[in-house]
Amino acid sequence: MTRLEGGAVPRSVRALDVPRVAVVGVHGYGTAHILNALELQDRGLLRLVALVDPEPGPLVRDGVHLPEERLPVRLRSMDELLGRIPVDIVVVATPLQTHAALAIAALRAGADVLLEKPPVTELASLARLEAAVAETGGMVQVGFQSLGSLALAELQRELRVGALGTPLAIGATGSWTRSHGYWTRSRWAGRRHLDGQRVADGAVANPFAHAVMTSLRIAGWESPGAIGEIETDLRRVNPIEADDTSAIRIRPSALGAVTFDGTLTCAFTLAGPHESEPVIIVRGTEGDAALSYTSDRLTIGGRERRFGRTDLLENLVAARRAEAELLSPLSAAGGFVRVIEAVTDAPVAPVDVSHVVWEGHGSARRPVLDGVESAVRRAVEAEALFSELSDVAWR
Repeated sequence: MTRLEGGAVPRSVRALDVPRVAVVGVHGYGTAHILNALELQDRGLLRLVALVDPEPGPLVRDGVHLPEERLPVRLRSMDELLGRIPVDIVVVATPLQTHAALAIAALRAGADVLLEKPPVTELASLARLEAAVAETGGMVQVGFQSLGSLALAELQRELRVGALGTPLAIGATGSWTRSHGYWTRSRWAGRRHLDGQRVADGAVANPFAHAVMTSLRIAGWESPGAIGEIETDLRRVNPIEADDTSAIRIRPSALGAVTFDGTLTCAFTLAGPHESEPVIIVRGTEGDAALSYTSDRLTIGGRERRFGRTDLLENLVAARRAEAELLSPLSAAGGFVRVIEAVTDAPVAPVDVSHVVWEGHGSARRPVLDGVESAVRRAVEAEALFSELSDVAWR
C-alpha cells in the first residue's frame, strides 16, 4: 500500500474502508448527528469512534437520553481527538463562530467534514475554508438537509423541462415561534458578534437557513458572484442583537441572471402565533410550484406529491467512495454566505412593544407579533419588504 510522508495512508485508499466518524459538538443538534451516525453504523456504513465536547452532562434528544452503552469515548477538544484517534469523517455541530477553524483542523488532519449550517457567516472565512479544501483534497459537505430532498430534485427537473414556463419569481415564507429559552440557550444565541467574531444567529442565517439556501439552489445562485442587489428589512421583537422577523429581497448579478433572471424574496418570523410549515414558492409564466422542504412535499398544478430524502452523512460516505456527488458541497454555499454576510451587516429595528403580546411564563414565555403571519405571506406574494406593505402596523 502506498503511504504518504510520515506513514499516512492516502485519502483515495482510506476512502475504500468503512470510515471512522467523530461528532464534534454533542449537545443541541449534535445529538441528532449522533443518532444518525449510530443508525448508519448499524447498517455497516461507518463506525462512530468518538464524541467531542468541552461540556459534560447527559445527551438528550426530544426528552430521551441517548443510550450510553452505545456511545464511544468522549473527549474534550478537537486537539485531543486528532492527537489520539484516527478519524476519516468529522461532523462539526458546534457554535457558528467556531465552524471554520474546526473544519480546517479536521481537513488538515486528513479527514472529510460534515459541517453544520450555516457553514460560515462571512466570505473571508469561506475563502480560508475553501483554501484548506484545495490544499488537502478533502471534502466538506454542508448540513443543509433540505438539499438531500428528492422533492427538491423533482422540482429542479420540472423546471428544466419547462413545466412552469419561464420562472419569474421565487419566494420563501416561514412563521415559527421561539421562546425566551431559545434565545438564552447559549452565550451566542441571538448574537451578531461575540468575542470579536461574527456569529449571525438571526432568523435568516440560522433557523431559516434551509429556506434561504434551498431557494438559492433553485435559482442557481450558488456562487457569491451570482448575487447582485440584496435589500433587507430586519426587525427584532426579542431583546437580542440579531433579527427574529425578517424580509430580504435578492436580485441577481449578470452572472446569476444566466440561471434565473428574477427576484428572490424571503420573509420569516420567529414571533408567530404557532409553528407553520415553511414553504418555497416558484412562480412561472405557465404555473406555480410549492415546495414544503421540511416534509419533502411538492405541489404543482394542484397535485401534491410526497418524496423521500437522501441523508447527507450517507451521501458523504458514498462520495468518498466515488459512488455519488456531494449533494451539499461547500463550493455551492458561496451565494448563501454572501447573503448572510449582508444580512449581518444590515440594521435591525426593534418592534414597538405595543404590537406584541407575550404568552407563557419563564423560559417558555414567547412573543406573538400582531398580524405577522399575514405580513410574511404578503411580502413574498408582492415581492416586497415589510416597510412596503401599507397596512402592517409595525412596519
